[in-house]
This record gives sequence, C-alpha cells and structure tokens, in this order.
Amino acid sequence: MTIQPLSAGLGTGAMSSSISSIAEHAKGQNFQQMLERAERLEEKTGKHIVNAQSLSAQDKQLKEACKGFESMFLSLMYKEMRNTVPKDPLFGESNAMSIFKDFQDTEMMKNVAESGGIGLADMLYKQLSPQVLAQDKAARAKLAAQQPATAKKTNTL
Repeated sequence: MTIQPLSAGLGTGAMSSSISSIAEHAKGQNFQQMLERAERLEEKTGKHIVNAQSLSAQDKQLKEACKGFESMFLSLMYKEMRNTVPKDPLFGESNAMSIFKDFQDTEMMKNVAESGGIGLADMLYKQLSPQVLAQDKAARAKLAAQQPATAKKTNTL
C-alpha cells in the first residue's frame, strides 16, 4: 500500500487555499485562547487595587496619589506622542486649540487612570503600601499610648 502525498489529489491553488484557511483557523484559535486566558486572569485578580475600598485615611490618600501619578505620567506620555504628529501646514494650529487639546488630553488621561490605566498605580500602591500602613499603625499605637496618660491626668484633677 502506498500513501499518496496530500497534494497529489489537489491542485496547487487548492492546497495553498487550504493551508491559508488552516493558518487563519489556527490564528483565530490562538487569539481565542489568549482572550480566555486574559479573562480568567482578570477574574482571579479582580478589580484594580487602587479602586478598591480604602482601609484608612492614609490608605485613601496613598491610592489617590498613585492614581494622580499615573494620570500625570500618562498625560505627559500622550502629550509627547501628540508632538510627534506633524502640524497641519495649510491652516496651522491656533494657540487656543493647542491649549484646548492639552486640557482635553489631561482630562482624558485622568479618566484612564481612574478606570485602571496601565497598572502603574497598582504597582506603586503595592510598593508603597507596606510603608504607609506601617507608619499608620505606628501613629495609632503612639496615639493609643498617649490616651491612657491623658485619661489618668484628667481623673486626678
């Protein structure tokens, strides 16, 4: 028994079209797998850390600072990307229009950072939160240590 090659019964055009359709199908499957993997990862990790409920006032301030930093970083990056686009040589751009675009870019990047951004705020929070929480804990312990001393003073009067 002799095994015929795959191309023996097909013309070259049919073979190339079947290979391209197989390649397209594989690309679609690969994309679908990547999408499902990303969805599972998002379900595991949940929401962005900086958008979660704050534990204390210090924690809330840290989260706001992290979001503000990411917003500022994205705004500067976006502004520099816009500078790479050539200006309209026919009409040019007025000073008012450039100011408007700057404000628009800043607000747009604030919204991007609020909705999760690129994850820079989350990484900053993970890096800085142990220090801030330790300072907050130390301040509470110091306050708790001072309160009994003041209570004893008021009782003796």
